[in-house]
Amino acid sequence: MSDSERVEASPPPMLVESLEALPFAALLLGAGGRVLETNRSFQLLTGRTVDELRQQPFDDALGADTDSPIVRRVEHALASRQMFAGEVLCHRPSGAPFWNDLILMPVQGPPRSDATMVAIFRDVTARRTAEQTLGTSAAKDRLLLDLIQAGIVVHKATGEITYANAKATQLLGVSYDTALGALITDPRWRFIREDGTALPIQEFPFTRALTSRALVRNIVLGLTRDSDQQLVWLMGHAYPVLDATGTVSEVVVSFTDVTSIKQAERALQRSEERLRLVLQGSNDAPWDWDVESGEAYYSPRYWEMLGYAVDEIAADAGMWVRLMHADDQARVTAQLERLMSGGATTYEIEFRMQHKAGHFLQVLSHGFILRDGAGAARRVSGTNSDLTDKRALERRLQQSQKMEAIGQLAGGVAHDFNNLLAVIVGNLELLLGDDVELPAAKEYVVEAVNAARRGADLTHRLLSFSRQQPLQPTVIDVHQVITNLSQVLRRVLDETIRVEVRVARTLPHIVIDVALLDNALLNLAINARDAMPRGGTLTIDVDSVSAPDLAMTGPCIRVTVSDTGVGMTPDVAARALEPFFTTKPIGRGTGLGLSMVYGFVKQSGGQMLLQSTAGEGTVVTMLFPASEAPLTDVGAGGDSVLHRAESTDLVVLVVEDDPNVRRLCLRTLKTAGYTTLSAENGAEALRVIDAAERVDLVLTDVVMPNAMSGPELAREIAVRWPELRVIYMSGYTADFLSRDAESGLSHQLLQKPFTVAELTGAVRAGLAPTQDRTT
Repeated sequence: MSDSERVEASPPPMLVESLEALPFAALLLGAGGRVLETNRSFQLLTGRTVDELRQQPFDDALGADTDSPIVRRVEHALASRQMFAGEVLCHRPSGAPFWNDLILMPVQGPPRSDATMVAIFRDVTARRTAEQTLGTSAAKDRLLLDLIQAGIVVHKATGEITYANAKATQLLGVSYDTALGALITDPRWRFIREDGTALPIQEFPFTRALTSRALVRNIVLGLTRDSDQQLVWLMGHAYPVLDATGTVSEVVVSFTDVTSIKQAERALQRSEERLRLVLQGSNDAPWDWDVESGEAYYSPRYWEMLGYAVDEIAADAGMWVRLMHADDQARVTAQLERLMSGGATTYEIEFRMQHKAGHFLQVLSHGFILRDGAGAARRVSGTNSDLTDKRALERRLQQSQKMEAIGQLAGGVAHDFNNLLAVIVGNLELLLGDDVELPAAKEYVVEAVNAARRGADLTHRLLSFSRQQPLQPTVIDVHQVITNLSQVLRRVLDETIRVEVRVARTLPHIVIDVALLDNALLNLAINARDAMPRGGTLTIDVDSVSAPDLAMTGPCIRVTVSDTGVGMTPDVAARALEPFFTTKPIGRGTGLGLSMVYGFVKQSGGQMLLQSTAGEGTVVTMLFPASEAPLTDVGAGGDSVLHRAESTDLVVLVVEDDPNVRRLCLRTLKTAGYTTLSAENGAEALRVIDAAERVDLVLTDVVMPNAMSGPELAREIAVRWPELRVIYMSGYTADFLSRDAESGLSHQLLQKPFTVAELTGAVRAGLAPTQDRTT
């Protein structure tokens, strides 16, 4: 063949590249079985180069000593372009024989291509040699071993594989021929541990059996197969075979496929992890009780809830009962027995359990009861939930609602009572102003006035509890106020009571009614004195802290009053803030002390906490919001005389729904020299103003019937008569005044019951020029 013909006959590059990419030894054949191209694997297998074989007959590739019958079968397949498969004994140029698993396949080459067939070679010499060595009996044994559904691999002591059954090659992802002769260090054996890390050769079942010369069992290892990149999990065992001298000659390794088991384990682990996270997020503690065996399981969260390490105490079925509050045991066990003996399938029981630290938790246990076919309870499973904080919050809410209801009742009573006292005090003072001639009569009037004022003080206490007492807040230096008060307390309290006052050196200011603060601390000191009949220690601590919860924000002043007295039982402490509740003998207390302090603290924007233990004393903590405002300059107080009108033509309109209070105001103002008008409600007041020639000031009650309140009347007056001045009077201050301030209207408030001097002084101040009223 000429050179030009050889070039034309050369296969296209695409076919050559495809041939080279095959993982086996291969030839590309043309017409008549001539060799067109070989890949590198073929050259390595046979020792023949492509230049030696190109354009030569195919049988030259098989070797000169190849069996003639086989050659003829191959030539027939080539001539007819039929597929051929069979094992062929071939020979290398040196004459050395080797067995090949030969496959001939016809191909359809591209245009102008001479390619007709592809020949694929696989060396099976090792297998054929082993079969001949083993003989017929061994071949039968191999057939039996191939039927076993466990992988079996035999290694020499050097690590070389001499045998692998069909299951082993399947699990390892290799062929029998490529497995034989492979060493233990073969890179295909990429085994991993259960945690996913690489398994070193020292931990292979083969290596462990070889070094220990003992049976190795139950080694779990994973393998990513080269053939399909799938991860399989194997359970391996290894047995060393010893020769006559006791030396390990072989190691037989067997392994089974546990991939499905491992996948199930992983799925179970993920499920358990999800359950653990869900239970952890819900703060529930699972437990389980096998009624038949008596065995009990308590989850880690169960122990954590009670403050114990896992299994720190005996974890038997009766453990939870032993930790239960003694008062709950009989009730709870009887309830559970009734549920189990009946037909219940679910349960929910609440009880108390003792924490390791000694305190009790409020626990809700709920779950299900598993029954057999006869209906008998066989298993009880469920979860425990810690409701301690929730129940405490519910109790505080109930207490708050109860106190609010009592406060509203107290405020309403005080309002009506203040109207009565206003009439009594006012008329008595007018009577005194008329110069009573009989000394005894004057003495009676004075005593009546003093009694009425004591009644007014009682209503002030009620209003303080209900947080409806008008405050007169100023910015104060807490250190100075507490220090001054402590000197008073040391003189008031018995000598058997030691007073300790600890005030932080640097404290922010607070905005508070200083008189009511003094009164609150005095009440707490008196309560402490009564709780220490044989003497003790009263301690007042004042410091600055951060707000303890969302109800208050920013820095706070904490005032703590504690004593070493007899303390309170839980039942008494729960009712201590209720007005009129007292444990003192009749005549020794009104029961308004603590309730007044509580109302004052809440009205001042603070919080109050009472802690008391019988036999250990009581601690009352008050928290007030701190302020950066400058100290208030406190001026002198007012007098107590009737203030007469500066002009007799000044007109005052009195708006009051209570006729007795209305008459008192009119009488007092007329006595002071004012011209007066009156109205029973807001609507009537507007008509009076509209019809009158002149009105200089309106004195109106805050709460009135017929839909229009005092603040609403003031807003209407501000629109229609902007220059007309308004003064409020009220038995208590409610949301009306706070809304009035928010709307931009700010009016003087006269608190009922008022004296003649307070009423006339307020009217005179309200009529004063703007400059006088603001200086």
